[in-house]
Amino acid sequence: MSRLSTSKWTKYKVMRKAANLLPYLPRTEWLSQRSLWRMLDHYDQVIIKPTGSYGGHGVIRIKKLDHGTYQVHNGPRKKTYEDETALNAYIQTYSKKTYLVQQRIPLATVNGRPFDLRVMVQRSSRKAPWQVTGKLAKVAGKGFIVTNVRRSSGKVVSVEHVLKHSALKSMPQAKLLGQMNKVALASAKQLASSYPWVRTMGIDMGMDQDGNVWVIEANFVPMLELFLKLKDKSMFYRIKSFSKK
Repeated sequence: MSRLSTSKWTKYKVMRKAANLLPYLPRTEWLSQRSLWRMLDHYDQVIIKPTGSYGGHGVIRIKKLDHGTYQVHNGPRKKTYEDETALNAYIQTYSKKTYLVQQRIPLATVNGRPFDLRVMVQRSSRKAPWQVTGKLAKVAGKGFIVTNVRRSSGKVVSVEHVLKHSALKSMPQAKLLGQMNKVALASAKQLASSYPWVRTMGIDMGMDQDGNVWVIEANFVPMLELFLKLKDKSMFYRIKSFSKK
């Protein structure tokens, strides 16, 4: 019996089966012209991304502007399309591939740059309880929407740093961290029901400007070396010790 696909789309479908996770999942659909316009009509801004790649590759933001125009933000470049026909022509290439369209979360920012969070959730064996073993924040590089450090020349900082230096600083930090842990653990438990062999997950999460937590995606082979970029290396060694058990 073959294993279930680990694509972003399949993992999203597994997570949305859990009623307790639905409030934290950005609406996501398979990309087509019809789904793109349905989502743009509803949200004004969407993200399109390939279902099988990682590291921020291929992530594009589409934003509805005034007077029937649309802005496409791809990497550091922005381009405006004058009408629906022009945008359809641009999107046609992507809709023929394995791309998703997702509700764009208005991520909280530090110095005008969006950030998201990597929460490590691990267990020592299949029957052991899941634990949050580390977390960090990835801040996008100047002019980028993706937070991937290599792709956007962004930076890795502690979660406490971004909470202190963003619009979230007025909110109780312990409450935000507690909610983050709760949703990350619930995500891991739900995914483990379909992927029982997985013992380490990197849950990529966002916080919007109101402090709401969102699950962006889950990575079963997260890059642990990101934690070496933090001043405090103790989380890295804790995560590594779990992965060796």
